[in-house]
Amino acid sequence: MIEENTVSKRILFFFIGLVFVAAGNAMTIVSGFGNGIWTAASLGVGQVIHQPFALMWFCLGVAVILVNVVLIKEWDWFTVVGDFIFVLFFAQLIHVFVTTFSFWSDQVQPGQGTRICLVILGIVIVCLGTSFYQRANLWMYPTDSLTDILAYRFFAGNVFYGQMVAFIPAILVILTVALKEQQFIGVQLGTLLALLFNGELINFFNHHAVKSLRHNARFTLHHDV
Repeated sequence: MIEENTVSKRILFFFIGLVFVAAGNAMTIVSGFGNGIWTAASLGVGQVIHQPFALMWFCLGVAVILVNVVLIKEWDWFTVVGDFIFVLFFAQLIHVFVTTFSFWSDQVQPGQGTRICLVILGIVIVCLGTSFYQRANLWMYPTDSLTDILAYRFFAGNVFYGQMVAFIPAILVILTVALKEQQFIGVQLGTLLALLFNGELINFFNHHAVKSLRHNARFTLHHDV
């Protein structure tokens, strides 16, 4: 049995991962070329039913939390409440970084090439942060938790396969919205890059970034610390 990391190390990499994921998402937003798969799905549903993106993003998070509970066949208050709080405040953290990067963008006025580099860098940073907080396995955004659950329960830890299966509902939503609206909503270069490379990048970082950070078992209130 592989020895788990200490709780303090897991907390440290949870926060590092959280900051990286928020900052990377902000980079893709400011670039003007980036919407993740789930972001695009939320934007599309919001347009169809005339509801704000923030509400759709919140509803998505809650819905996926419930799906995750079904998959792990256990209701754990530590995880459920933590992920719920994550959903509530994650958007605000992204907003802080968006405001910061937007100030830089307004000052520098980056060209198209720079903005494409920014969306690519943002995706890489998101995947690195996701690798960190998935391995720490305390709390994470529910869609990332879904990927982690699928990868380790059904695909022997292969994050690429877990990510692709987790993306299927979002892709179906995007396609359904596109058929109804006669156009793709929120789908940009960053969306396609995320679809093609997120799983592989997370898998790469799991094996090569901070090798001492193991993929820890899900933490519960009854966990032996």
